[in-house]
Amino acid sequence: MSMRRALVFSYLEKYGSFVVGLASTIVISRLLGPADIGVFAVGMALVGIVAVVRELGISTYIVQEPELTPARIRAAFTMTAGVGFVLAFIVLLLSFPAGSFYGDPRVTSIIAVLSLGFALTPLGSVSQALLSREMRFGVLTWIRLGHAVISSSVAIALVLLGYGPVGLAWGTVTAAALNGGISMLIRPHTMRPSFHAHDLRRVFAVGGPATVIAIIEDILGAIPELLLGRLQGLPAAGLFSRARGLSQLSHQLIARAAGPVFLAAFAEQRRAGASPAEFYLKANACVTALGWTILVALAVLADPVVAVLFGPMWTGVVPILRWLCLAAALALLTSGINHLLFACGASRDMMLAKLASLPVFAACLAAGGLVNAEAAAAATAVATALSGTLLCRAVKHSVGISWAQQLSPLWLSGPIAIAGGIGASAGLFIAPASTAGALASVALGGVACCIAALVIVMLGSHPLRSELTRFYRNAAERL
Repeated sequence: MSMRRALVFSYLEKYGSFVVGLASTIVISRLLGPADIGVFAVGMALVGIVAVVRELGISTYIVQEPELTPARIRAAFTMTAGVGFVLAFIVLLLSFPAGSFYGDPRVTSIIAVLSLGFALTPLGSVSQALLSREMRFGVLTWIRLGHAVISSSVAIALVLLGYGPVGLAWGTVTAAALNGGISMLIRPHTMRPSFHAHDLRRVFAVGGPATVIAIIEDILGAIPELLLGRLQGLPAAGLFSRARGLSQLSHQLIARAAGPVFLAAFAEQRRAGASPAEFYLKANACVTALGWTILVALAVLADPVVAVLFGPMWTGVVPILRWLCLAAALALLTSGINHLLFACGASRDMMLAKLASLPVFAACLAAGGLVNAEAAAAATAVATALSGTLLCRAVKHSVGISWAQQLSPLWLSGPIAIAGGIGASAGLFIAPASTAGALASVALGGVACCIAALVIVMLGSHPLRSELTRFYRNAAERL
């Protein structure tokens, strides 16, 4: 499968999952309040930190391993399954003190339910990594879309039946079980354990640093909700969680969708003896152009967007959302660095950069969390900017891409995002006095944003212009 075709499938999956998740969010936000969402956010944050240990970077290893043998696949599955079962037991034990710490027994229930996922997820993780290595992104698209539909459907049904935020946890676990079973049926592999020391060491050589990096990233992501839940109360954690979910829209729809394809493409270029630097710079320019435009428009239209998606009891999300849009824009500038450094065999440099950023994030967010949720969001933007410099430094050292090249999206993609924001402001001329008015405001602002950004793209020399032109020509030929 070609890289562009793989990207189409990857984006189809992310956009499809986004639509399903958006519909679920609209419904659940009208059934559960900030305190309920805060309980679930805290439980997910605590479990998420432990969850990354379960996989041990196995997916990254399988995708980039130059000589993947059946014995190494068995070793990879043995590690992820064994660790998964151990972690399921540990998380179950930790659920009780966690509930006591936050003073809410629902935290205990949510973590206990989510602990089941540690034993279930390994069933499909190796199969999906093999599908990614084989560039079978069409199959992965349908598997992951099914996961999103099942998770949302079960969660909404259980909330309606009175299970509250615990129903959200059961939706996650149910989807994980079905997702693992379907993945194994589509891409089977031997589940016979392998304890060959050489193969296990080879897996851990890549998976170890990848796991450390993933743990750090999850700790960084969990700090705001965990601190706010303790310092400002669970409703504050719920508001921050909803705002962050929206601010990560561009990452989910643009960078995260392209990530698996980029990792596979970078690794393939490296195996062929070519440098992925040129492709990385072009891809990063396209990702920032699209992502920044979405984020600027979201910040401009924050009031009507929150009114449409969450309803009147979530107005406190708006100021938090604007700060987190800035943080997300800064993070998007370095969103492809993980995949680039892994593909180039520089996982150690990546790990050191992430380790150095951990105290920066902790200090900034602790200071902001002592004030309120909005201050924590502003602190997130500051910490993201500081940690981004460490990541760019690692790329310069390991890959040889200069600071000017890495920061080129500022002048390549910046004007496109600004134009999109100006266009989005047209939606503010409609007063969002009702849900219908807010929806009209978002629709007008969204259309104007797209038109304004597209005009700047087509008038300039941005790499996105050639990609859009190629897409238009291919579509015209098929018609």
